[in-house]
Amino acid sequence: MMPLPRMRSEEQATPFTEERIQAEGQKDGERNIPEMGSYQPAPFEQALIAHGEQEVQRIYESASHRIAKLQPMFQALMRRLEDLDHRIQPIADRYKARVKELGRDVTIPFPSVLHWGVILFLGIGEFPLNTVVFRLFGEAEYLTYVMASTLAIMIPLIGVFIGIHMRHSLPRLAGNIVMGALTPIVVGGALYAVSLLRNVYIASSFSEGAPAAADQSAMAWALFALNSLVFFGAMAASYFAHDPDEKLDQFHRSLKSLDRKRNAIREKLFGLSNPINGEIRAAKSQIDQVRALTSQRVAMYRQTNIRFRRLLPPFSFRKNPEFPALKLWPEVSVNGENEAQDGR
Repeated sequence: MMPLPRMRSEEQATPFTEERIQAEGQKDGERNIPEMGSYQPAPFEQALIAHGEQEVQRIYESASHRIAKLQPMFQALMRRLEDLDHRIQPIADRYKARVKELGRDVTIPFPSVLHWGVILFLGIGEFPLNTVVFRLFGEAEYLTYVMASTLAIMIPLIGVFIGIHMRHSLPRLAGNIVMGALTPIVVGGALYAVSLLRNVYIASSFSEGAPAAADQSAMAWALFALNSLVFFGAMAASYFAHDPDEKLDQFHRSLKSLDRKRNAIREKLFGLSNPINGEIRAAKSQIDQVRALTSQRVAMYRQTNIRFRRLLPPFSFRKNPEFPALKLWPEVSVNGENEAQDGR
């Protein structure tokens, strides 16, 4: 007879050792228990199953407690994901209808991420430029920063709004002509302003007196040209970061925004589903191991019983041990579908 495996330390302390199982099987076999025509398991066999099911219940309750801590958060995120799916579907239908109506897909030459990166960079560059100008007023330092930061924010933002308005209100050809005409003018003016400021700086380094009025006027125009470059840069970036059709552009931006939110929720769900499914699979594996060990103990009892019987084995020995039905947890799925699991 192969020895039964010892899976855990608490099982080593079980009262149902191999010696006892064989002794009980021999005793019941000699007494022809259970009777030859019996369909009911022997009392000792029932005790073996009951002892195994006690361990099963302990595993089940422990796993249920751990899973219950994770399930509420997972269900809340699933409801948010379903709500986003319901919001995305009608917008996606309108987007497809508009694409079909226009006969083209969305056209955005400049990625949105780079667009906002350029706007942020222009705002940061605008701040020190305005700080130098407002310091000439002789106000307190914090007021200088307030005025400079106001322009550093407003100039790029106004450029953004005007760029969007031009993209949606002007025909594509007219808008491209305007942007193409303004680009060399603004860039050329900015380059000239940088050269002028460099010359004024060099001249002032070798001159002991204050700058001439002509130089001050030139510096004013140079600062105006640099601010114009910031404004035009924001306007151009916004112009090329949107689709010419306003409706299609709005649908596209709404879908992108909702899709980012949905992906963020899905990442959180994946982070929760793995621990939940891990707990479920571990508990199922432990329950299967316990019941497999119980089945081996029952098989040992029956074999010993048959060996010492004087009559034929009972009908109850012809079927496998029956375990109580146990409603196990279904594994969760981020796709919103639960994997069907049969209760055992």
